[in-house]
This record gives sequence, C-alpha cells and structure tokens, in this order.
Amino acid sequence: MAPRSRKASSQSQSSNDSDQSEREGTEGGGSDTDLTEPEDEADEAFNADDASLLFADNEYTPEYYIQQLQNFDETVYTQEDYAKGTTALLDRIEEKWSHNGLTNLPPRFCYFIRKDPNGEYHRLSIPILYNFLEWALNLRRGKNGRRLPGIKCKSSLNTFWKVFRLVYERSTSKKIGNQMNRRMRRVIRRLAKKYKLSTKGRDKPPMDVEDLAKVVETTVSTTKKKFGHGRHRIELGLFLQLAGLTTNRPQAILDLRYRHIQVSLLRDPQGGPHRIVIEFTFEFTKEWLGAKDANTYILPEIIFDPSLVLSPHVFLLGLLFADRAFDRVDGEEVLVLASQLPRLRIRDECNELRLQLDPAMDDVPVFRMSERTFNGIGISPNKPLPYSTLEPWVKKMGVITGIRQVTRPYSLRYGAGTALDNSGSVSDSLRNLVMHHADTRTFLKFYLSRRISKNLPAIIRGLDPEEDIMRAACRMSRTIDPDRPQELTTEQSCSVNQEPEIIRLMRQRDEIGRSLERPLSKNNGTPDYDMYRKLNRELAGARKRAQDTLLAQIQNKYDREQPMLEIKRQLSGIAPAGSSSKRLKCSTEVPVPQERRATPAVYRGTKDQEVPGKTSRSMINASWKVNWSIAAVNKTLPSNLLFDLP
Repeated sequence: MAPRSRKASSQSQSSNDSDQSEREGTEGGGSDTDLTEPEDEADEAFNADDASLLFADNEYTPEYYIQQLQNFDETVYTQEDYAKGTTALLDRIEEKWSHNGLTNLPPRFCYFIRKDPNGEYHRLSIPILYNFLEWALNLRRGKNGRRLPGIKCKSSLNTFWKVFRLVYERSTSKKIGNQMNRRMRRVIRRLAKKYKLSTKGRDKPPMDVEDLAKVVETTVSTTKKKFGHGRHRIELGLFLQLAGLTTNRPQAILDLRYRHIQVSLLRDPQGGPHRIVIEFTFEFTKEWLGAKDANTYILPEIIFDPSLVLSPHVFLLGLLFADRAFDRVDGEEVLVLASQLPRLRIRDECNELRLQLDPAMDDVPVFRMSERTFNGIGISPNKPLPYSTLEPWVKKMGVITGIRQVTRPYSLRYGAGTALDNSGSVSDSLRNLVMHHADTRTFLKFYLSRRISKNLPAIIRGLDPEEDIMRAACRMSRTIDPDRPQELTTEQSCSVNQEPEIIRLMRQRDEIGRSLERPLSKNNGTPDYDMYRKLNRELAGARKRAQDTLLAQIQNKYDREQPMLEIKRQLSGIAPAGSSSKRLKCSTEVPVPQERRATPAVYRGTKDQEVPGKTSRSMINASWKVNWSIAAVNKTLPSNLLFDLP
C-alpha cells in the first residue's frame, strides 16, 4: 500500500494527535520520498523477487523436494523407535551374535563357529538358534576378560531369546515366524532342563509406607554406611520418599530437573497456617512408540503427622537452599535461608505465593553424582546420578535396617502400586494413569504380588477381614531382625583364603611376582606384569565371591536355627532380649510445623564430605533434629531445644 502524502498526514495530525506514532510507523518516519522517485528504480527488480518469495505457496523450491526424494533412506523408518536403555540391551545381544573380536570383546558366536553373521540371519534355523542359546549359557568371560555371572533362571533365557528376536527384526526388517517361535519354546524348555535352570520367579516384595519410614530413618541416621559426600545421603532419602509416594519408576525420578519442580506457599482452605506445596512433573518417563504426556504430582506440606521421615519437603528444601536454586531480583538473592520461610505471608485476595526457581537452574539435575576435585570429593554441577550407583545404596539400606528380603528401588513402586490398587478412592483407570500403564494387564502380570494379602476365610465367612494384621503379615519389615548377621567378621573374611581356587590363584600370582623387577612399576607394559595385574584382579574377585557365599551360608543358618533357639530359651524361663532403641509414641497433636526447623540441618548436611570412618556431623545433627522434632511434637521435649542442638 502506497504511503499517504505529507499534506494528508499533517491534516490527520491536527485532527487526532494520538494516532501520530502509529502513522509514523507506517510512513517510514515521515519520509518525503515517493515510490516513483529515481532512487527506488534501481531496487525495483529486487523488490519484485522479494515480493514473489513473500507470497510463495511453499518455503522451499521444487528442486529441494526432488533431491529429498532421490536421497531418501527408507530403512530408517522401518525400524522401531526404541528408548536408550532398550537400544543398549539390543546392542549387547547383537554383540554376542556378530562381534568380530577386534576390540576388547572376545570373538562372539558367529565368528566363534566361523560363520557369516548376516548370512546366518537369512538362513536362520532351529539348529543355529539352539547352539547360539547354549553358547550363551556357557559364556564365562565378557568385556576386558571380566567374569560373567551367567544365566541362572529359565526366565532369563526366555528374555534373552525375546531380545534376540528384536535384534533380528532390527537387522532384517522382518519378524521371526510363529512356527519358529513355537519350536523355540521347546528348545528353551530342553536347555533349561539340561542346565538345571531355576524355574522359580524372582520374589517381588512390595515396600509399603511402614517399611519406607524405617528405611528412610535408617538412611539419615546410620553410621554403618559411608557416602562420598553428605549430599548423597540426602538424595537417597529424597529418592526413597518420591519413589514410595508417587509410584514413579526409579529412572524417571533420577532424571528430575529443577524445571520440573514448582514450590508454592498455598492458603489453607480450613483457615490453618499457610502450606508449602511442591509440584513434581516427571517428564522422562518410560516411552513406547513415542513420548508420553507428563503427570504432575502435588505434595502438600506435612503438618498433622507424627513423623518427618516421610516429608519430601525437608529433604528437597535442603537441596534447594544448598544449590541456591531460588530466583533472584535484579541479580540479588532473596530467599537464601530456611528460616525465612515461616516469615512469608500471602497477600489479601490472593491464594498462593510462588517461590520461583532460578531459570538458569532449569536443566540442572536434582540428583547429581560426585566427582573428585582439588579440594576432595565434590558434587558435579550437571552430571545426573546413575541408577547403577543408586541401586546398591537401596539394597545396603535394607540390609542395615535388618530386612531379610532384598530391597530394590522397584520395591517402592510395587508397594505404592499395591496401595493404589487396594484403595477404594482410586479406580483402575486412575491407577494406570498414575503408573503410566497402557493396560490393566501390565499391573496384574508384573506388579501384583503373588502373596494373597486378604483374609479369605474371614471374608468368605462374613467376618471381620482384619486388615491390620494382614498388612503386617505382608510387609517387608515383618522380617526385621537387628541381630541377623550383616557382614563377616575379620576372622571369617580371612578364612576364605583357604579355598582351593584362591590358593591356586595366589600361588600363580606369587610365582610371576618373584620374577618381576622391584619396584613393580618398572615392569609396566611387559607381558608378565600384565598377567600379574590380571591375576590380582581375578584373586580379588574370587575372594569377594567366596565371602558373599560364606555370608549367605551364615545368614541361612541363622534364619533356620535362630527361631528354635529363641523358643528353647523362652521355654527355659529366659525372657527375650529387649531392643536397645525405644520407638517414640506417636501423637496427632501438632503445635506447629516442625519440618521447617529440620530443613536447615539437612541443608548443612548437603555441604559436607563424608570420609571413611567419620559420618557427616551435620547429617547426624539433621537426624537428631528430625527425631527430636518427633519428640517435641509428642510433647516429650520442649520444642525450643530444636534450635539448641549441637
């Protein structure tokens, strides 16, 4: 559209001054130049081309799509879009089938029997598959010569076969036929019988909220487990709480970033004190055929509760203050201390006050791994805590708690899912939404415990089902025994050196060691020195296996004999030994929120490095403050002593 003349512009200005700025934007600052003046004629061709591009039907020219069509790779779209973990599993199985042994992996099956891997894909038959599975059952060494645990269960062999089918489909874009699948089921049964594979499924005990409270309490108070950094103790406690209270998968929790967290101060509808509400959005959930919609979980602050060990607010707020994660105003930090939280109020006619987090922290993981620095052990600024590090921590905490069954991160998901399934307030569809299940059959097959948790005789007879005793009979803490052996004594650990395998390895190592020049570092790079180091690693592994076997034997003997010995002592008139620690009685009379008093101690615990033989003092103080908070809630201690603890 051509600009108006200056005369018209001045007339419009005199009639309406408020439109002047808008007109100046369209008039190009009030220029006197007209479209027909000579200086614009030089750019006329360019303006015409530019206008044609502006009104073009498509962003690209036809040549672009012709070239795309000629170079299109259709094979990329014939394969399944697997998650990262599934892809890694497929790669490991494919290495066993077709690796050529040119790197640190030994030659795999097809090269082992001198066959072409791709050719055998197209000539797939029962004989080759039978021998492949039997070869996998007899594998003893893996990457870099590491000893493999081997396949011990029929279900593991069945899973191996199912993953190989996906590998075959990924490599050939074809599926293995139904007839061959039926034959392979007979092959697996025969191999399982030949190698005496266990047919018993792995026990999947659910960890309910009572078990969770005991394990979290052990996590924050034990001195039997040392962490490289005090923050990891807090992270483990927070992980246990989120896994047990939100039913999320462990990896989804470990992938939490600060952008997934919203902290708010919410007005209490009942007129009570303002409540801190934390909202978690778990974005990195398990995917199948694309990403899923993220669920947001709302966790209100615990006030009327006798214990703080199930309060994620204490642990998360400690991490937030330790990371200085709250937003700034004009570059100045505003919210830096937990003691500031009780002073916050919500304005009239408003229902919430958002405690905004710093946008610069959006991609920072909440759970982070440690790393070595010049000052000792520090926390990585951006590396997430791996699942392989967390899983042994959870198992160790179960052992220290005294639980006989193995505690795994997924035990928390089993327990939370079971609680949702038993709740009359949660429908099957809501449970599937919370647990990210596409179908109810997933829960029935993989999550529902095989232990019947209902009193069937009472229900059938129309009597009281006694829910309390049935829950107590099915929870993991039923097996707690603080006197059960948890580790070997020094004498027991040394006794494994008399094992024939260890004696043989020590003799071979010592023979090679005597032929090496002193100091041993002078022999670095020689074949004898490499063999010496390899035997050392093998000897350490053999000792560890022997010690684990001995501890398992001692524990099994204790589990079998201790009950009868206890019965014999009691029948002889000897009273059972009392516990050295007394549990505090619970009360529902809570004067003030106590968790905000424990948050500063938890924050200080995240800043300390834990050294062997010395537990973080701030972490012990945090544990004391949590426990003393319970005592103050129960009015067994003056609540002002919480501020006077060392």
